[in-house]
Amino acid sequence: MPLRWRMRERWETVDHVNVPISQWPSLSVIVPARNEADSLPVTLPSWLDQNYPDSEIIVIDDESHDHTAECALEIAGRFDGKIRIVSGTTPPPGWTGKLWALQQGIKTSSGEWLLFTDADISHRPNLWRGLVAKALTEKRSMVSLMVLLDTKGVWPRLLIPAFVYFFHVMYPFEKVRDRRSPVSAAAGGCILIERKALDKIGGIEGHRDAWIDDLALAKRVKQAELPIALSLTKSAVSIRSYRQLAEVWNMVARNAFVQLRCSWFLLCLTVLGMAILFLVPVGGICAWITGTGSPAVLSLSCVAHVLMVITYIPTLRFFGLSMVRGIAFPLAGILYAAMTVSSAINYLSGRREWRGARVKK
Repeated sequence: MPLRWRMRERWETVDHVNVPISQWPSLSVIVPARNEADSLPVTLPSWLDQNYPDSEIIVIDDESHDHTAECALEIAGRFDGKIRIVSGTTPPPGWTGKLWALQQGIKTSSGEWLLFTDADISHRPNLWRGLVAKALTEKRSMVSLMVLLDTKGVWPRLLIPAFVYFFHVMYPFEKVRDRRSPVSAAAGGCILIERKALDKIGGIEGHRDAWIDDLALAKRVKQAELPIALSLTKSAVSIRSYRQLAEVWNMVARNAFVQLRCSWFLLCLTVLGMAILFLVPVGGICAWITGTGSPAVLSLSCVAHVLMVITYIPTLRFFGLSMVRGIAFPLAGILYAAMTVSSAINYLSGRREWRGARVKK
């Protein structure tokens, strides 16, 4: 159990990648972009500044309404960089929007390695070289990074670290890299995969209708007995803000029930477990404060709360937040339980969302 909260799998790029690679493989960076004209002025320059020896940037304009393609071309011109714009089409039956956008980019790409990233992810210098070097030296067919999410604001500081904590508990990163473990996971904001590996599993078409495409891809790659890895990083940064509770709520509710394999039994078990972990200790402390609880109940509740906070400290440290914020961890847990129930309701109605477009399955 300790491995599920220790956050040991970290990776950061360095100024100079000193790896004895005689010839860098060609790299295709594939970016699905739907209504991202506000993000590209920040993120696109970070991609154009990577200085990878043999690379191409392919932006799939996924039926945007805000001049995403024109914005990308204008920025590339100012930086003397070359990008290719693919005009995305409406997904055929059975495909989710993002995966169809990726598929169109894959078809037009030529790289030996493919880097899937989001239009709102900024890359630190040398990230591409470092990530490719990591894959080659560790002999991984796929490596993924959980990018640094924005924690500015009251709700993000409360909920974003908890999101990473719960994800790591469900998919311990050390287990992901262990070839003997069945645990698989990836983070869709930054996935590097060898084309040969993608071809071996039949491309992304095999999970074209997946609600959580990154987890589906990781599962298929690992089931093919190909080595993968997933790490936390501050070298890839999401510029998307989550200022309102509704924004975080929608992000989690979009997929939480699917992570429970759409099982109502697991949903009930999860909600019950989270209530016991987060609600009962707080209830015990409140009962003592109001004079209805015994000292024994107070002691047990305090111990449970302290142990809970201790497991949360590595996550708070990663985000550079005060350990005092761990006191509010039970509130985050209760809200995530509610989000999970909300996700189940969304699943019943068949709703899913891709960059503002809500459709039914």
